[in-house]
Amino acid sequence: MSRETDKVLALFRKREKLLDALGELNAQIMRATLDLASAARMPAARAAGKGRKAAGAKRRKWFERGEMLKLAQKALDKPMAQADLVRALAAAKGYDKSLPAADRPRFQSACYQGIAAALATKKLFKDRSGKILPRKA
Repeated sequence: MSRETDKVLALFRKREKLLDALGELNAQIMRATLDLASAARMPAARAAGKGRKAAGAKRRKWFERGEMLKLAQKALDKPMAQADLVRALAAAKGYDKSLPAADRPRFQSACYQGIAAALATKKLFKDRSGKILPRKA
């Protein structure tokens, strides 16, 4: 073999040793990170976040079981858009005026999720224009 080929092979061997060492360092970093993550108390750290209640607080339950569907069927005297139905649900629950601004998006999200679940289970229907209709008895 030529002298240049020997130099290239020596450099490749040196590179392989460095890559092996780098792999071992990466493995050590991953082990240390996993050890730190398992030692940290994640729920307490999340509860201390912006606008969150204390770690022992319960989650807010906006509707009792089946209540959203009953209120929606009462409010649906004619086909209406989802946003209008959410406003009607808020008025029916008394949240349209008394709900704090921080909780309003959470309530609206719960309403939209309830509407989606009712549509999926065919308790409510959509017409061609996208408006919500009650299920015919």
